Amino acid sequence: MLQWISKRLTLTGTPLEQISQIQKLFAEQFEFENLDVLLANEEPITEQYLEDKMMKQGRGGLCYELNGLLCIVLRDLGFPVQLAAGTVWAPSPRNSFVMDSTHVVNLLEYENTLYLIDNGFGNNLVNHPVPLDGEPITSPAGTFRLRSETTEKGTMVFEQLKDNNWELRYSLSPDVVDWEHLDDVKQQIHHSPDSSFNKALLIAKLTDDGTYSINEDRYYRKYNGDEETLPFQDHGELLDQVRRHAAPAVYEATVNYINEQKPSYD
Repeated sequence: MLQWISKRLTLTGTPLEQISQIQKLFAEQFEFENLDVLLANEEPITEQYLEDKMMKQGRGGLCYELNGLLCIVLRDLGFPVQLAAGTVWAPSPRNSFVMDSTHVVNLLEYENTLYLIDNGFGNNLVNHPVPLDGEPITSPAGTFRLRSETTEKGTMVFEQLKDNNWELRYSLSPDVVDWEHLDDVKQQIHHSPDSSFNKALLIAKLTDDGTYSINEDRYYRKYNGDEETLPFQDHGELLDQVRRHAAPAVYEATVNYINEQKPSYD
């Protein structure tokens, strides 16, 4: 794994700056995508599985894969990160927490401050360790902060600034979870009726100037304060956008998924 990093990146600066460089590399290399869920890939989450799927094949994944792999890489580089789990807040009309402890993240204690390191929250990526009760951090996806606040799901809240208001994204506690928790999360994401990831395609990514996402209905891009939506008329248009914007292996997996579906367009 370290060879994979060294071929693509020369780490410089402080420990936090080095972690940020690795997070940016992950954001560039790996899409947030749920194709393994839709294709019913039930392989357990192991270090070898993540290395093969993502570093060798060029696929992306969901939070338990992206942050699981990030955890392995950071530990191999000497950063004592720990896995933790949060609960995502579903905004209006639900206005409730959904699927307890199924958002896997990394935490790091550095110079008496706790930092959140999360490369698995869709395309809402900060690309920098976020300090608890520190200054907000801005990325092409927006402005984010980690704040102490006790909720029914934890003692910290991760928030995003929207229209001059801070909106809750998820709540978590600093409690460490073991590696087996990743498989538990995978099973819930794959099979729970409450999971949004086992129902329809989602591919999302942070870009240099914003974000994009692809679902089965449209391509959507936010960039430099503007927005663009391209509705799909058929599966060919969907596949064309995946081919244009995602990694080749993600495109191939999407083709496999589409081939398993009944025609959904007239």
